[in-house]
Amino acid sequence: MTQSIRQSVMQASRDWIADFNRGDTQACIARYFPEAKMQVSPFGRFDGLEAIAQFWLEFAESKPGELVYRNIEIKVLNDKQAILSANWSMNIASGFITKELWTLADDGQWYLEEDDFSLLTQLEAPLANEQRSALILVDLQNDYFPGGRFELEGICDANKVAKTMLTHFRAKHLPVIHIQHIFEDDNAPFFAPNTTGIEIENSVAPIEAESVIVKHQIDSFINTALEQTLVELGIDKIVIVGAMAQACVQTICRSAVNKGYECEVIENGIAAPALEYGKHSFSGAEIVAANLLSLTFGGAQMKTSQAWLAQNS
Repeated sequence: MTQSIRQSVMQASRDWIADFNRGDTQACIARYFPEAKMQVSPFGRFDGLEAIAQFWLEFAESKPGELVYRNIEIKVLNDKQAILSANWSMNIASGFITKELWTLADDGQWYLEEDDFSLLTQLEAPLANEQRSALILVDLQNDYFPGGRFELEGICDANKVAKTMLTHFRAKHLPVIHIQHIFEDDNAPFFAPNTTGIEIENSVAPIEAESVIVKHQIDSFINTALEQTLVELGIDKIVIVGAMAQACVQTICRSAVNKGYECEVIENGIAAPALEYGKHSFSGAEIVAANLLSLTFGGAQMKTSQAWLAQNS
């Protein structure tokens, strides 16, 4: 029963999004109960269908479209109610949905009884498609380089590729995000706090206006500002370079795909250590290859820097 309710609410949400993207504002309004309540930050509270309709009719004048929900969660309350939360973005705005309370009516259709969402970013003009892609440099920090506490095979070559990609994104004024891993344990074998090993390698160090996301775990999304940063920037696609292939690169890609983002990995911009498992020994290049192969089954796309730049120059 729970699964069928989730599917029904998901379909109702998809229908609402489809109506919105067609510009059918009246159809969207018709999906609210007459006594529905809507809270929109920072615009205020709207009680009843008339007030809700007025909000959406005024908002429609700005020509919104291309609405997408990501990282959707649906919690079933009972056989007639469920709560949906998500991130959302469109051509002129982005934000978070805290609570959509969907309720099954006597006519067999699902309607919105409560709607609580926030606008983080609102634009005067739609973002260009290329502005919706962000380069993410994962853990290119001193400890992975020669002289560091955990040197990786191929890190210098991968870093040269990262620098090439970074130069392109900066020249095009496209979004760049740096991930910096700092373990919370002073005795960590690498990336220990208050050491030079945690610093981002100088050739790819962030400049003003580029976001730096500090994480304490392998997953760059856990207890960090990464997701909020992606929402604020209106990002649809992330382009990945960095390390390590089998850990933080693997994890950020899978988490991003699961949350609804497109993910492209620059295969010659990834590094890993030589590792052993049981009787098996693997070079860094083999670790990279195995992990990128696994990511192709996880929804990510692999491209060389040359191919990516040829397609996006």
